[in-house]
Amino acid sequence: MYKIKKLIMNTKIYPLLLGIVAIVLFSNCESNTEDIIPEPQEEASEPITSLSFEETYAFEANLLGGPHIGMTNSTSENSLFISSRENEPSGNTTEEEVFKLNLDNNQLIRKNTSPGGFITKQLKIINDQLVSIGGTELKIYDLNLQNEPSSIEYQNNFTLSKYGVASDDTNTYIIGGYRVDTPTRENTKIHKLNINSGELFEEIIETPETMVGASGAISNNKLYVFGGATYENLTEGTNKIYIYPLDNSQNYEELNMSVTADVTFVQKYGDIILIAGHKGLYVGERTSFIGTFNTATNLFQEIDTNLNSEGGEKAIHQMIVKDDKIFILYGHPDDVIVGLESEWSILSADLK
Repeated sequence: MYKIKKLIMNTKIYPLLLGIVAIVLFSNCESNTEDIIPEPQEEASEPITSLSFEETYAFEANLLGGPHIGMTNSTSENSLFISSRENEPSGNTTEEEVFKLNLDNNQLIRKNTSPGGFITKQLKIINDQLVSIGGTELKIYDLNLQNEPSSIEYQNNFTLSKYGVASDDTNTYIIGGYRVDTPTRENTKIHKLNINSGELFEEIIETPETMVGASGAISNNKLYVFGGATYENLTEGTNKIYIYPLDNSQNYEELNMSVTADVTFVQKYGDIILIAGHKGLYVGERTSFIGTFNTATNLFQEIDTNLNSEGGEKAIHQMIVKDDKIFILYGHPDDVIVGLESEWSILSADLK
């Protein structure tokens, strides 16, 4: 009798237990469903539509201008660096002059080294050293500019002029320019700089034409190159955008900007690319521009600025991005033959 009563009691309790288990399981399923709902995505940053520049520093120097000046920045030093070949009034002696502007106290240091080497200079900081990429050699400076630089000469008379640069966290790429050491002077190559290798310039990309004065930026394992002129027509800038993959593929895309440019200076900023430059480098009135390129949509857009070209005399001659600010080198070189010095301005504007 006892066994029968126990069985009856368990039979009554069993459905109740099933109901409780079902409720718990259903509740857990609801909880898990809520957990896998994707969170709202962070909104994209506001597009840059205008820039208001202010003068950070002004100085006089006999800079060559155009595509021949290098510019970079150091976060650890909170400083800007500029490099150019400078000619003495006699025309017989050349020097490379490097400027370091400390943004904390606006102190400007100049370092002159002779001989100045071939005309074009580009600057990059590699392994906590300032590397001036010249047309015939590398000059390597300490960031304090106190010591004489060391040099690495290029082999086999390799000589480049009017080339641009692009960098990511690991590599520096030399974009175009023409080969002074060859009979045709053509250069349909983009090189990777291998500073610690016997093959200093590694050919990695074949380009459709010899581009001069064009610079680029790297995003999503692609190299984006903007503007510049072709060697066959140096006095006429282009509005071309070339997109080269860095995965050893030979395919590339060709797009267009809404402006033409004899020379460009290019920096990646977040999910966009900033492009600055000017036309009228060789003939006509100088006209500067700044634009953005969206790599997600492949759209170029020009930005309004308060820059004053003073009747076409002044223009952008370099640009970098540092700490949500854009810095440009603004001015125009005077006649180096008579030894005149120009006034140059470093202008800055907030990007946010």
